[in-house]
Formats: sequence, structure tokens, C-alpha cells
Amino acid sequence: MKKIISILVFSIIFVFSSCQNCKNRVDDINKIDKIQIKSVDFSIMTIISVECDKFEEYFENYQTVSIVSPNIIRELLTFINELEPIDSTYSKEIDPRAKITLYSKKDTISICMGNLTMRMNNNIYKTPNKLIDLIEQIQKNQ
Repeated sequence: MKKIISILVFSIIFVFSSCQNCKNRVDDINKIDKIQIKSVDFSIMTIISVECDKFEEYFENYQTVSIVSPNIIRELLTFINELEPIDSTYSKEIDPRAKITLYSKKDTISICMGNLTMRMNNNIYKTPNKLIDLIEQIQKNQ
């Protein structure tokens, strides 16, 4: 019985330390060093929906902002981490007014953001109005 308890305790300690190592590696990968936002006024109306890949071509006068401030990065990431997937009442079409690129040492993540929906990692989410407000505030302060 003592052997079984010893093996169980050892297994729990091993699993816990492995989980901590994995968490540290994930934190390293997800550490964002810089965020670049290319955007236009969110109230601009277009005749057709703009494709994310053609954002720069369609909107020739977009504004580019690079963010390296840890506080602003943290604030933006808070909104991004709390994104809500769309439900059936939302359009699955993205009509972007902003492209957000997250840069880390090991990865780059692109986000297309419209007034109602946004796409990140091939998933579609509701666009939080507070995120739009924050981006517009960042634009004004640049």
C-alpha cells in the first residue's frame, strides 16, 4: 500500500511540474512584443464588402499605428482574450475596417476586424464596441 501511495504522490508531483513547464512555454510563445493596427474610420460605408486580404488595396488612406507599450498591449489583449464567438444571428461575413497584427518572438497572428464581426485564426467572433472605441482612441492619440 505504501508503494502505491508513493507512486501516486510521485505521479502527482510529476504531472504538476510538467503542467507548469508547459504553461511557461505557452506564456513565452504568447508574449506579444508589438501590435500593429491598420485602420480606417469604422463609420465608412462601402458599396461592397472588403476582403481582408485586400484591405490595403481598397482603403488607400488607412492609418497605421505600432504599439509597443506593455499597458496598451495588455489592454488590447484583454479584449481579444474575451472575444465571444458569433451565434446564428450574426453575419459570418467580415467587412473589415481594421487589420490587427500581433507580433511575438515565435509567432504572428492576424485579425480582421469589422463593425459587427472579426476573424482570428479562422474563427469568427463578435466585435466588442469597447475594442472599436479603444482603437479609435489610439488612432486619435497618434
